[in-house]
Amino acid sequence: MRPSGYHWGMRKKNAVLAATVAVTCALLLSSCVVAEKLTLSGDYTVSPSVPGKSHVDLSVDDFFVGVVEDLSDWQNKGNNDPIIDVAIQDFVKNLEASSVTSSVRFLETGYNTYMGDFSFSNFPQLLIDLSNGQADQSVVTISEKDGRTHVEISINMENYPQLTKMIPFLADPNFEVYGPLYNNDLTEEEYLEMVSFILGEQCPDSIAASSVKIQVVAPKAVESHNGKLRNSKTVEFSFPLIDFLLLHESIDFYLEY
Repeated sequence: MRPSGYHWGMRKKNAVLAATVAVTCALLLSSCVVAEKLTLSGDYTVSPSVPGKSHVDLSVDDFFVGVVEDLSDWQNKGNNDPIIDVAIQDFVKNLEASSVTSSVRFLETGYNTYMGDFSFSNFPQLLIDLSNGQADQSVVTISEKDGRTHVEISINMENYPQLTKMIPFLADPNFEVYGPLYNNDLTEEEYLEMVSFILGEQCPDSIAASSVKIQVVAPKAVESHNGKLRNSKTVEFSFPLIDFLLLHESIDFYLEY
């Protein structure tokens, strides 16, 4: 056991659903605790292409902002901005560096709340760009069979390093020690005991009560899924935050339309 303190390339008819999944995952995980809905539109398979457009509304739990602020020494990086602002800045830089994005704009709309918009012309390339050139990323996979599109989201110990490429914040040494790379071998009880000792008695209850929610809006009626159907085109997936922090089992979701 480690010391407790140290611790795709397939054509697609419509970019709506896939980009929803990828960008939502990125923002959720980079901000620790978020409930978010993301809806996109666009078709890059026609000529001329119709750019996909993304709108994001992001809200971060006050307690976790305080915890992460205490964990990381951002002044050593020459940036005195609040840590969540820096995480958003890093994600925006990754979007702006992509060859297929445009009109990237994120704003802080209130205390720990943010709003963002961007356009893209090629979703497969966007995934590669956000993955730092990884053409074989497996966090979001899409396949088509018998007229149906199957979308799968998977987060596990094997592809977790891919997430850290997409989301630099996850690889920050001060945050990384509280993630699955350092704590996968701990039981939930051991982990909560550790964070209680290091971060305070409020932390275990806050983690245990927290979950990540992802709402995916499909371009047409959803035929099957393993989440919660909100309406004919919208599926909500959720998982406890502790499941992500330890990743004892793969976090897997899917839908077909």
